[in-house]
Amino acid sequence: PAESAPVAAPAPTENVEATITQLEKDWVDAIIKKDVATVDRLLAEEFNGTSPTAHVYPKSLATEDLTKGTYVVDSMVLDEISVNPYGDVAVAFTSQEEKSRYDGKDTSGHYHYTDVWVKKGGQWQVVASHGSRFDKGHQP
Repeated sequence: PAESAPVAAPAPTENVEATITQLEKDWVDAIIKKDVATVDRLLAEEFNGTSPTAHVYPKSLATEDLTKGTYVVDSMVLDEISVNPYGDVAVAFTSQEEKSRYDGKDTSGHYHYTDVWVKKGGQWQVVASHGSRFDKGHQP
């Protein structure tokens, strides 16, 4: 009798929520430690961020601000992360409390971010990030 072809095992399903949650934590960790190599790996070349003060920053500025000490973070605590996967794209919503300075000015506060992650060549990278300051006592 003809031998049957081996049946390929289905590829393990990636837990996108867990993966992106960890990458968000890695990103925060890298900012605190000024780990430019990790930030460089996580941010796609075409990354575009919008800061809570409505400044747009490409990847080059995100890494330069850490290298030059323009952006200094004493602490950054993610208190909420939710991830919505859409195939090779995922949208993460994060909430964080930070103690920070930018260009010598105190930028400490509570912030919400929307981050768009894209899986390219088997690696997840963030392509866009938009932040808003969030005052807990203020309702729209």
